[in-house]
Amino acid sequence: MKFLSVDYDLALELVQCCIQTYKQWENDGKFMVPANYSLVCGFKACAIIEMEWFGYVIENENSLIIAFRGTKSDLDWLADLKVEQELFPYAMNSGSVHSGFLSIYKSCREVLLEIVKERATNKKVYITGHSLGGSLATLFGFELAMTNLCTPNVYSFGAPKVGNKQFKEKYDEFVRQSIRFVNIYDVVPLSPPFKVEIKPLNLYLEYLHVQQAITFAINKGSITKSHNIMTYVDGVNKMKLKYDYTPTFTFKFRDEEELLIEQTK
Repeated sequence: MKFLSVDYDLALELVQCCIQTYKQWENDGKFMVPANYSLVCGFKACAIIEMEWFGYVIENENSLIIAFRGTKSDLDWLADLKVEQELFPYAMNSGSVHSGFLSIYKSCREVLLEIVKERATNKKVYITGHSLGGSLATLFGFELAMTNLCTPNVYSFGAPKVGNKQFKEKYDEFVRQSIRFVNIYDVVPLSPPFKVEIKPLNLYLEYLHVQQAITFAINKGSITKSHNIMTYVDGVNKMKLKYDYTPTFTFKFRDEEELLIEQTK
C-alpha cells in the first residue's frame, strides 16, 4: 500500500468542521460556518426510529465538505450496538458492513449524492466525521469512489471499524485518499472487535479497519475524555512539527433561516 502524505493543516480544519456537527445537534440545526465557505445544507438522518441532525455540507470555489456527526442520542447508541452485518447494497461484491451504521447512512445518502452530482464538478470533495460520523464518512466515501461520482478525500477521527475483510479490501483499492486519525488511548477505534460472535444465530463476524491509520497518544484518564473530539484537535496539533499551525478558518454564525434546513425527502 502506498502511504499518503498528511496535510495536518487540512486535518485541523476538518476536525473543526466535525466539532460543528455536535453544535448543530445541540442547537437544533444552528452551527458555525467557516467565513470563506457558504452553507449548502444541513441534513438529518434516521437513528433507529427518529430523524436527527447528523451533519451538513459547505462549499467554496475550490472545495465541497460533507461533515457527519458522531454519537449523541440514546438512539445513536442503539444503532452503534447493532453489530450484525449486512451486504453493502450500493456496489457489487463490496462485502458486508455494520448494520447500525448502514441504517443511518441509508436514510441520508440520496440527498448527499444529489448534492455531489450537482456541485462537485471541478471541486475537491472532502468527507469527514468523528466517531460514528467517521464510519458514515467511510461509507459515503466508498460509494462515491465505487460509482465514480468523484475522487473523495476521507478524513475520519476516532472512527470505529465499519466492515469485514472484503469491504476493507475493496475500500482500500478504490478510496485512494483516506486517512484515519486514531488516539491509541481511545477504545472506540478498537470496536467492534475483530471477531464478533452472534450466539443465538451461531454467527461469527469479522471487523477490520480501512486504510490509513495515523496515530498519536494522549491519555486523558478516562474512556470518554480520550475519545472526545477536542482530544483529536490536541492530537492533530501535537503531530504538527513545531506546533506552528495557523488557522485558515474563521467561524461565524449564519442567519437562522439559512441554518434550520429540513432534510429534503
